[in-house]
Amino acid sequence: MKRLIILLLPVLFSMGVVAQGNKPVKEKNKSVKVKNSEGEKGKKEKQDELEKGNRSHDDIIWEGTSKPGGKGPKFSKNQPAKVRAAFQRDYPGATNVRWSKYRGDWTATFGNGIFTSTAVYHANGDRRDTRTPVVRRDLPVKIEDIFKKKPATQLGDIIKIEVPQGIKDIFRIKTITDGIARYFFYDTDGNETKYDY
Repeated sequence: MKRLIILLLPVLFSMGVVAQGNKPVKEKNKSVKVKNSEGEKGKKEKQDELEKGNRSHDDIIWEGTSKPGGKGPKFSKNQPAKVRAAFQRDYPGATNVRWSKYRGDWTATFGNGIFTSTAVYHANGDRRDTRTPVVRRDLPVKIEDIFKKKPATQLGDIIKIEVPQGIKDIFRIKTITDGIARYFFYDTDGNETKYDY
């Protein structure tokens, strides 16, 4: 019982900080700035890894999803009421929410603690998925094992895609081989899968 309480204390403390309205500082690329205290070094390192090359969150999330010369998400002010209600239900603690529209879906980019995520909704309020850039050490072991066997393949951006309705999370992995970028999708068991944008 004592171990459970000790493990829950940091979680409760973090929730208390978020509930107090502690807003992240905006940086040049609109990602969430992480406090640089001694206990936060690991989180800061993850955020720094994701911001390599000074690319924006949208650049990382949507890279490879549009046709060459295609445009990315467009800023939006007027979302359907069903979409806003669904987002507030799914992410009540979201901070710095920024809405846009992309390929017919509504997207909400928001802070969720350490990372910045993007939730994608259909106009009827159904959530399609939520995308969060992660670092290589956050990959499931079965996916990591696949790339250990391919030392010539360089891994680029990794996006964790959380799909609702009990479907396993999907990881979109950008690989670079001989200077050519390709995108692969894997479920948490390391099975390659297909996923539409």
